[in-house]
Parts: sequence; structure tokens; C-alpha cells
Amino acid sequence: MNLTALLIPIALFAMVFGIVYIVITASHRQKIAMIEAGMNPNEKKDDENSPWSSGYLFVFVPLGIIIGNVLAYYTDFLDAGQFGLLGAFLFGGIGLLIAKWQNDKKKQEGGK
Repeated sequence: MNLTALLIPIALFAMVFGIVYIVITASHRQKIAMIEAGMNPNEKKDDENSPWSSGYLFVFVPLGIIIGNVLAYYTDFLDAGQFGLLGAFLFGGIGLLIAKWQNDKKKQEGGK
């Protein structure tokens, strides 16, 4: 067996283990620092991300890919992969902007 074929899975496992270890220790250190500062680490923050953001993203990205592929079929400007990627980014951004607009509108209504 080739040495490279053996080292690749070992390196992949070590990399995944290292990333998970760093994330867990960083989270633990952050919680310890919050406790030392007199804060409660279990409190939920007022998070800007709502389920609407993910929902709009999951709806608008495939819609952008479909529209990009339709445009690629009817035009010779770019190929289907480029139009699909362009549509995914464009419509994904539009979906996130709509979600942010909706969150801001809810905050204004709740604040009154």
C-alpha cells in the first residue's frame, strides 16, 4: 500500500480532531471568562439571526439556481454553471435582505 494512501486518512482524522478540540476549548474559556466577569454564560443573547433567515436562504438559493439555468438555456452569454452560481448568490443575498427587513420591522412594532 502506498504511504500517501495511508497518510491522507490519518491527516484528515487529526485535522478534524484538532478543529473540534479548539472549538470546545475556546467555548470553555469563553464561559470561564464570562463567569469571572460576573456574567451568566447560560443567558440567551438577543440574536439577530432568526429562523426566517435560514428559511429565506433555503428557498431563494435554489430559486436562483433554477432561474440561472433557465437564463443559460435561452442566452449564450454564460454557461449554466456560471449563471446558476450567479443566481444562487444573487437570490441568496436578496433572501437575507428580506429576512433582515422583516426582523427590523418586527423590532419596530414590538418597541412601540
